[in-house]
Amino acid sequence: MELGKIWVPHNRLLLSILGAATFVLLSVGIYFFNLSTQPKQVTLVIDGISQDITTTAKTVEQLLQEKQVQITDKDSIKPGLDTSVEKAMTVDLQTSWAIPVQIAGQKTVVHTIKRTVAGALADAGVKVSKKDKINPSVDSKLTKDTEISVIRVEEKAVQVNKDIAFREIRQKDTSLNKGEVRELKKGQAGKAILHYSVVFENGKEVSRKLVKTDVVTEKQDRVLAVGTKKQEVMAASLSSRGGKDIRAKRVLNNVTLTAYAPNAGGGYGRTAMGVKATVGKTVAVDPKLVPLGWWVYIEGIGYRRAEDTGGAIKGHKMDVYLGSESEAMRFGRKKGYKVHVIGPKLP
Repeated sequence: MELGKIWVPHNRLLLSILGAATFVLLSVGIYFFNLSTQPKQVTLVIDGISQDITTTAKTVEQLLQEKQVQITDKDSIKPGLDTSVEKAMTVDLQTSWAIPVQIAGQKTVVHTIKRTVAGALADAGVKVSKKDKINPSVDSKLTKDTEISVIRVEEKAVQVNKDIAFREIRQKDTSLNKGEVRELKKGQAGKAILHYSVVFENGKEVSRKLVKTDVVTEKQDRVLAVGTKKQEVMAASLSSRGGKDIRAKRVLNNVTLTAYAPNAGGGYGRTAMGVKATVGKTVAVDPKLVPLGWWVYIEGIGYRRAEDTGGAIKGHKMDVYLGSESEAMRFGRKKGYKVHVIGPKLP
């Protein structure tokens, strides 16, 4: 009986304590539940444009879903998607743009959250030099419609070998007949190296500028003596072997005669006219004085036809064709002959 009377008051006290504790815990739970479900004021910034919104979302991801904002893995979201939403927090979303980039003619697309041309090129891993042409310029701001073009510009030093043409200098010579030309000095082209600065765009040459010229070999001008002396024209008639009178086109005075003959093989072959050399007919002349194919009358020698030329036969020199080397040696060199230039037909 005594024990029962003691237990009852203690039991009531314990129950009171347990009830109070339960009430407190339940109240706290209800408070925090109400707190978590209460709308929160947050700031949502999308591509620099901010808006204040009220949300009951628990995480950033739920917040974006609540506002029907679609994102990709290339977008930037701060704080992260699994971050709990708190009162007065700011959620910053930067969406990526697909920007076409053409580099040296090759097209690609870069997804970037940067808003300048320089930033987009950096995200694309494209390095540019000061000489490259970028359109729009690197400091330009992007729009969703921007297309970037990069032209690779390269400057190279190029060397080119070039011949320097020689001039032909003509000097009047009163000792030569008019129309007669004699080479006094041979011409020779010079050599030079031209140094160019060549600009290439995307591998194609667009311009070149001559920087300097190095002369390796000087040119040597050709010098010619041009005759101005009037030729003597025959005024008298000649008597041909047939007794007919003929008139020469011109008369050459003080002509030097030499002779040449067949070689050891039996002949010189074709003459400069393409015909076979003939004894008693063929004579080598300077075609500037006597045209090939014309007949001449050499006083003391007879009629000959100008059918051949020779390297040493210049001006008032003629080479008579004979039958053998010994005859040519005996003929030697004879000076002071008068030659009548007749024409293409033998009288």
